[in-house]
Amino acid sequence: MYRVEVLDVSASAGTGHIQGSDVIDVIHAIEYNSDQALTLFGGRTSSGVKVINVRGDSMASTIEAGDLIFVDVNVNEFDGDGIYVFGFDGKVYVKRLQMIPDQLLVISDNPKYREWNITKENEHRFYVYGKVLISQSQSFKRHG
Repeated sequence: MYRVEVLDVSASAGTGHIQGSDVIDVIHAIEYNSDQALTLFGGRTSSGVKVINVRGDSMASTIEAGDLIFVDVNVNEFDGDGIYVFGFDGKVYVKRLQMIPDQLLVISDNPKYREWNITKENEHRFYVYGKVLISQSQSFKRHG
């Protein structure tokens, strides 16, 4: 059985979310059989995959507010273009990161939000918590 912990923490797809505590509780876990786990997470260990909730709409069209994201927490530095959970100035974000010469672009998929940069001058304020592998919608649809 492959068991993924769901953490009591949110990442902001918006202007940033301040994590209120250094201690993060496990709310519950989601279990997968071996075949499902291999399909979803490749060869990653279950201890390296965590689930967190997304707040805000800056990643709308890709990740919606309330969605769950499965994060590879063994990735603690930029590991190629993609969607990351990271800290900047004490706030936790989920955004797309793209490397261009001498800087990282921080991109929101919702065009209402402007991109911003992480440069050599401010990289000491930046920390990667993990890279997003999968998102799971939590929206409800009425059918009657």
